[in-house]
Amino acid sequence: MEVTTGAIFDYEEIVCKRPFDPGIKPKVEKELRGVNKREQRLIYTDEKSGKELLLFIEEGYVFGLMRIWFLRGICELKDYSEEMERNGAIKKWLEVEIP
Repeated sequence: MEVTTGAIFDYEEIVCKRPFDPGIKPKVEKELRGVNKREQRLIYTDEKSGKELLLFIEEGYVFGLMRIWFLRGICELKDYSEEMERNGAIKKWLEVEIP
């Protein structure tokens, strides 16, 4: 799994206010084994901050049986709503490029 600069920004500047925890990556990769959807929404409990996070993951490259996933964004679970997903607010937010 590759973590985008947008997801790191979300974690460090908006959600957890601390350096990105690289321990997220192996835990999420384990959850993604055998998943066949292009987009995933995974709930992750961040042990360092104690917050329940919602991770926005998108399928990237596929090489035969190998698949690369991109962690595109992170928000607190309590800040997410189905309405934001339906009206396109989530999609627009995830498409923002942070250099």
